[in-house]
Amino acid sequence: MNLKKDAVSTDEIGKNKRDDILYEAGKLFRRKGFNGTSMQDIASEVGILKGSIYYYFNSKDEIFREVLNKGISPVLKKAELIKSKNLPPDKKLRELIKDHIHYIMDNNYSLVLFFQEKENISANQTKQYVESRNKYEKIFKDVLNEGIKQGVFPPVNVSLTVFAILGMCNWIIQWYNPSGPSSHDEIIEHMVYLICDLMLNNNQSKN
Repeated sequence: MNLKKDAVSTDEIGKNKRDDILYEAGKLFRRKGFNGTSMQDIASEVGILKGSIYYYFNSKDEIFREVLNKGISPVLKKAELIKSKNLPPDKKLRELIKDHIHYIMDNNYSLVLFFQEKENISANQTKQYVESRNKYEKIFKDVLNEGIKQGVFPPVNVSLTVFAILGMCNWIIQWYNPSGPSSHDEIIEHMVYLICDLMLNNNQSKN
């Protein structure tokens, strides 16, 4: 018997089960709200006994906190990676917008829950989330500032423009339908066109 291998397998199974719980809980919180979702609801969706959830999480509050953290961390890391690339600012902005919309469409629970369930988020959780969100917004601001200095973007109010960009992208969660007439990629390309080729086209702004 390979005890080390068995331990790794057990750890991996545990991680996968935690991820399953967070995924299903996120969907339920989005659909039914924090107060409307019970531990039994989550267990039923995952296909395990209610008591088994407590092997992985201490409470519904902890699950909720992890759903929020799991949502914001990947998109922030990806944005930091995009910003560090050796690319002109207009290409960086296109990548940032595309990645943000991908995230909204495929894993929108964190952003949705933050606004939908704000009264159920503790002051400490709100502080942590807002700090991460501010870091994320600053990446967009830095790229936009870089582009303005290089003459790639028109001299706009950076803060208001970033709020407008993210607001346009975030609103997608209100109307996006995977079965709708426009595909995932078509929506992304159209949003990038509206923001980068129309709204922030420096040449067009001079016409």
